[in-house]
Amino acid sequence: MSALPIDSLNDPLAELLEKVDGLAVLPHVVFKVLEISASEDAPPLDLERAIIVDPGFSSKVLTLANSAFFGLPRRVTSIREAILFLGFRAVRSLAMTVGTYDMFVGKSDKESLRRRAWWRHSVDTAVCSKALAFFTRKAQADDCYTCGLLHLIGKTLLDRFGNGDYDRVAIMTATGVPELDAESRVFGCNHIDVAISAAERWGFPQALVSGLSYLTQPDDDDAGRMPRACTALGSALANIAQYRQQHPGEEDGHELPQWALDLLGIGEERVEMVVEQSIGAIAAAQLHLG
Repeated sequence: MSALPIDSLNDPLAELLEKVDGLAVLPHVVFKVLEISASEDAPPLDLERAIIVDPGFSSKVLTLANSAFFGLPRRVTSIREAILFLGFRAVRSLAMTVGTYDMFVGKSDKESLRRRAWWRHSVDTAVCSKALAFFTRKAQADDCYTCGLLHLIGKTLLDRFGNGDYDRVAIMTATGVPELDAESRVFGCNHIDVAISAAERWGFPQALVSGLSYLTQPDDDDAGRMPRACTALGSALANIAQYRQQHPGEEDGHELPQWALDLLGIGEERVEMVVEQSIGAIAAAQLHLG
């Protein structure tokens, strides 16, 4: 799925992106982190310098790095130590997690509930995507984490800046209207269109941009096909984990995207094992990361 054209002043997507461009939607440090990590040869020192310019941001990254989830041998007190113990890509993922959280906080209680649910699903998807990359060895684990973390960013941009009311989308989907269709009817574009176009404007790596189109099977020559497959499957697994948590003992009935299973080389005989491992990874992350 490609982004909609944005050269028309009457295009709802173009209008939304103009609003986004006029505001500090993501912290500057996040853009710098993405710019640095887009290069395979970028030295870790550049990442450290990008993060430490913002003391508050650095503190949040270190707090997350020192959580029990990462099991470091001792407490780290600097971004340099975090990079040393966790690695370049893992610290990039931590920075992305810290930097995007505020995007999913609403002004009203209703907005907060909706966006925090999206945030929880995004984090669960990121954890699953990373676990799938480790399990299949088909993609860079921390790239998949970042892609999973950002795959719903288009929803919160629609909710905050779109000319519509996301409550109407929820009402329509409850009656059986597919989510992307409902978003397009209410806002004139859907959350995947928004995420892809915003990511392109922000200069995200192309593989990450491609991965955001997580509901569509990629072409064989798509550089982001593996992160996309991990994100698509990770999102489905996050839904299963949430359902089982809320309805213990019941059949969840969620289907996994077959094209993603095929791309990742996960045969039918391994599906249930992957489901259980992913649910375990989510539970561990929720326990230690909050």
